[in-house]
Amino acid sequence: MLKKILSLIPILILVGIYLAYTYTESNKPSLSPFGGQINDGGEAIKKRISAPLNLDFAMSTEIESLSTLPRYMVYNADTGKVYYSKATSDFISPASFTKLMSSMVAIDLIPLDTEITATPESINKVPTILELKAGEIMPASELLRAAIATSANDAAQTLADGAAKKAGLTQKEFIKLMNQKAQLIGMKTSRFANPDGLDDDNQFSSLTDIAQMTHNVLENYPEISSAAATDRQDIEKTDKHGRYYLPNWNGLLGIYPGVNGLKIAYTEKAGYSTIVTAKVNDKNFVAIVSGADSYLERDRAAADLLDAALIAEKISPKKINRWALNKKYKEWGDLARQIRAEIEATKSAKNVTD
Repeated sequence: MLKKILSLIPILILVGIYLAYTYTESNKPSLSPFGGQINDGGEAIKKRISAPLNLDFAMSTEIESLSTLPRYMVYNADTGKVYYSKATSDFISPASFTKLMSSMVAIDLIPLDTEITATPESINKVPTILELKAGEIMPASELLRAAIATSANDAAQTLADGAAKKAGLTQKEFIKLMNQKAQLIGMKTSRFANPDGLDDDNQFSSLTDIAQMTHNVLENYPEISSAAATDRQDIEKTDKHGRYYLPNWNGLLGIYPGVNGLKIAYTEKAGYSTIVTAKVNDKNFVAIVSGADSYLERDRAAADLLDAALIAEKISPKKINRWALNKKYKEWGDLARQIRAEIEATKSAKNVTD
């Protein structure tokens, strides 16, 4: 028996050496064949990180009037106190909330004045889209506004692909950075598989994780907050790209006093969803709604949640009515028809020229 044990020692030593070598190789920086380390973006994404927000659910309850809504939460963005919540740890499709993460990583990798060229692959998206044309060149800052305010999928993909290319990374490496960033900011139950938020079985999150992502955006990315607050600051035509409309689909922006962001989302799996940020009486609030059946239900629920938080803080609620929201939706409809008419007119003029 002793001889058998002794005979195994050399093998165990070799296995140990191999494992140690493998660990070292997998964790040391990659080297370029031209000399120096390859920049994989890992250090860049660590620069704008805040400690996770300590969400306090101790006093949180559900709101009876929102019983048909599957998931929601409203909390104090300064203290982490959660006033009301429901099913915040359920797995969900993050839908266009994903654009907050891909935008953070893009900003980590490149300056926003970097010019990015749209490619056939980056514009091959389904609505909501800007209808970017392959070969158009646009600053990253404009793509950011289109991705956040208008939630354009082609803009988000073009921004992500352009940032990755400028940093010497592949699309897969960009997605890897999104997931690394998620872990760094305290998103414990999330995974990302694309930069725009289209449904994917390998992409999921929860409202508690979305709250942590929102916290990091608000603390460290004023560029994203600024983009989220813009409405109808359209992209004007230049010799490098066409003119594009940039409406903001946040139904409470300009309607609910104090609302200043942040991101709407919709896919078939996610339903109508929104993150609404507001500052009232020097207090910062965030309402997150997930899985509503319509724009109206989404925005009314977010307004009700904000009102409930204000009441809890002994602040008068704003009581936004259906008429104010429907008026904004009509404006959206009028704008959509205007955009379609101009696109058709442009196509007709091009056909005549051709």
